[in-house]
Amino acid sequence: MKIGNECSGKVIWSDSDIDLSIVKIEKRGLTPITLGDSDKMKIGNIVYAIGNPIGIDFARTITSGIISAVNRTIKIKEDDNLFYMEDLIQTDATINNGNSGGPLINDVGEVVGINSVKIEEAEGIGFAIPINIVKPIINKILNTGKFDEASIGIYVYDKEVVRYLKDLKIQTGIYVASISKTGSAYGKGLLVRRYYN
Repeated sequence: MKIGNECSGKVIWSDSDIDLSIVKIEKRGLTPITLGDSDKMKIGNIVYAIGNPIGIDFARTITSGIISAVNRTIKIKEDDNLFYMEDLIQTDATINNGNSGGPLINDVGEVVGINSVKIEEAEGIGFAIPINIVKPIINKILNTGKFDEASIGIYVYDKEVVRYLKDLKIQTGIYVASISKTGSAYGKGLLVRRYYN
């Protein structure tokens, strides 16, 4: 079954930590959707999620709901690796496999988030990456053609995330969870599983 027009695309940026990529297609005459301000989203605001839940058979499905919470941190486990996603928008608009990458839209048709993950153990708990996190990346790519993310090669938790970890509490500073051997911080005296103010 063919739905709509098909175009070839080129991935020009991606980040596996936030499950997001930017794809460029060579096609003129397209009307871009307006990007909203995710910082203005409040609990109770109406939102709509668009995507292909379960696959192509349910392509272009729209579900509605409200903003359930903002600035959420969730724990993700994939392939025996544990990591955290922060500053997420929580919504009860139905989000399933296949919705990831689709827009979360406010009641005036602006994109306020990118649908990302849901909690499998519960119903009505889905999450989206705030669009304001994505805007600087988009603007940099539009202006320069690329986005090079600065990184020193360490993965750290602040006090908001540490509270999700057993037996760990900090009031200030950061907790170093891992250090990449290819990063500039490697071999500079930082230690894994240590606090730094």
